[in-house]
Amino acid sequence: MMLLFRLFILACIMAFAPDAVARSVAPTPLKFGCADFLSMLHIKPPHVLFIKCESDKDQQGKPLRAIYRVTGFHAASAETFLVRTAHLSRLKKSCCQWDSPPGQFTGKDGRAYTIYMMSPETSVNNRKQWRNISSFEILVETLTEDI
Repeated sequence: MMLLFRLFILACIMAFAPDAVARSVAPTPLKFGCADFLSMLHIKPPHVLFIKCESDKDQQGKPLRAIYRVTGFHAASAETFLVRTAHLSRLKKSCCQWDSPPGQFTGKDGRAYTIYMMSPETSVNNRKQWRNISSFEILVETLTEDI
């Protein structure tokens, strides 16, 4: 008898306040913060080191920016891997450095990410000489609020 009464009460709540039940049962959304995004998404190339993640709360969209470093010796393999997995554009020599225009991809978590890669200022003009560049930086950025 008590079980029937409880089922009756639950049915009444569902009929008259379905949103209240959904709110009480729905999980709290996870807070998204700075992280090693490439590792988190399982697309981090070998030999790429996570340096840090920065939050820019004063910039529109409140982006989170993960910064990575790879030696010149491994830069070409990291570039190839990221071209395949994260839609990175191939690097080109422009003025004084090697860089790529930003590429965009959607992570397995459903978030949109922007990725780009660049060298420091260098006189190296040929990809085969990338090993002479000390390191390249890879930046991965995602927005935490809609623009």
